[in-house]
This record gives sequence, C-alpha cells and structure tokens, in this order.
Amino acid sequence: MNWQRGLALAAALGGTAAAGRLAAQVLPAPPARYLLTTDVEDARALWVNPAGLARRLEASIGADIGADRFSGGEVQLSQYGATVSSRGLALSWIHDRYPGGGAINAYAVGFGLGDERFSGGVTRRWYRGLVGYSAWDVALRTETGYGVQLSLVGRGLGAPLDPSYQPTLVPGAAVSLLDGAVRLGGEWEVATHRWHSQEIRAGGTVSLGSALALTARADLTAGLKRQRVILALTWSPSGARVAGFAGLSGGVNEVDEFGASGALVALRPPSRR
Repeated sequence: MNWQRGLALAAALGGTAAAGRLAAQVLPAPPARYLLTTDVEDARALWVNPAGLARRLEASIGADIGADRFSGGEVQLSQYGATVSSRGLALSWIHDRYPGGGAINAYAVGFGLGDERFSGGVTRRWYRGLVGYSAWDVALRTETGYGVQLSLVGRGLGAPLDPSYQPTLVPGAAVSLLDGAVRLGGEWEVATHRWHSQEIRAGGTVSLGSALALTARADLTAGLKRQRVILALTWSPSGARVAGFAGLSGGVNEVDEFGASGALVALRPPSRR
C-alpha cells in the first residue's frame, strides 16, 4: 500500500523535514479502518464520526490492537491503545509504531449530543512523536425516515496543510433493510484544499444472529479503482463487544492489516420524559 510505504520511509529518515512531512499520514485508528461514518453508534465513533457518540447511552472501557505489513513485506505490531466512554463523552489514546523505531502517540477527546433522529459531535485530536500537531473532527448525522441515514464529517480541521495529510469533508449515506438486518452504505472523502477527491468507500453489514455481524467495505480511488477490501466480524453480547478485522489489497494471501478490539459495555436505560 502506497501510504504504508511512505510511512516506512518516513521512519527510516526520522529527524529530517522530509520525514515529518511523510509521517504526517498517520495510521488510521482501528475503527476507522473498517467502519463507515453511518455505521458506528458507540465509543468507536470517536475516531470515525463523533456524532455517533450520542446514539447509544453507553458506558464502556475497551482496548485495540493492530498489525500492518509495511514495505519489504515486514509485518509488525503497529498499534495499540485504549478508549473509555460515558454519556456521549469518550477519551482515547493510540500508540503507533513504525519500522525503524519511530512512534506517534494519538490522544482524542470527543463528545456527542442528540438522539437517534439527529445528532452532532466533535473530536479534538493531538499527535506527538514523529509529528506534532492537533486537529478537530466535526460531524452531523440524521435519520431521514424509511431506514435512510445521512452523515457529514469534517476531518482534520485545523491540521497543517501537507501533501500526505489534508483536512477532508466526508458526506455519507446508508439504508437499512429487512428490519435492520442488512445495512448498505457509502461515503466520499474530499480534500478541502483545492477540493479534490481522495477516496470512495462502500460496504455493508449483515446480522448473522447470536449477536454476530459481518461487515465488508471496499476502499476505492477517485477513479473507482479498488485499493483494498476490509472484512470485520463483530460480536456484541450483553455487556461486551468484540471485533476483529483484516484488510486485503489483493488476494487472500495479501493481507496488509489486521487487528482486534474488545470492550466491556454497560448500556444505560433511556431517560423518561
């Protein structure tokens, strides 16, 4: 994957200005690798769509771990972190590791307000290590009826303009079918600097029963060329949430990223009005 090769090169060059520019394309947080902006309604929304933090009255504590295959075929543990959330507020820390010993710590605080019909949210992110900057994510999400969800996320607002990392706008839409057993959606990520398309993502989630759900997402270039396919399996029994994912840039023998997450979850009953 081209952005992963850039990251490996940046780590090898650590300490130079070129390294700082290349490393600005930080590794996506694990939830952002397999979830669409219209899919997430729990603590994982902090990294994907903060408006989703208002969708479930959840208190949780969880951890993530992930591995990547960088240039040269080297596979290494690349990410680990933790997240806590309560009443629409979430805090998270993620540690990114790169070949050559470079590292980035990402810290995030997010908050969401609203309900299942309409919600908004904001996340503040800080990065320290190979790069050092901060940025905002601002989001809105609404249910229009007939199972249709719409969302709009502004990512990286206030971040330095850089060829490898730019503020973006992400409009998304999804539709639920068969009483919510199937959800199909898509989103378009557009760089706000000179307004050029960066990526198109489309996918869906199917309920398998027994609290299991299978998610598939395809990430496409602006010219609709496939970059990768991500598969994720989520198990959400009472009091917990466990997810695992794998990203493939080619065939089944070309897994470039994989990881898992787990959380202890307490759902709060809705308040009576």
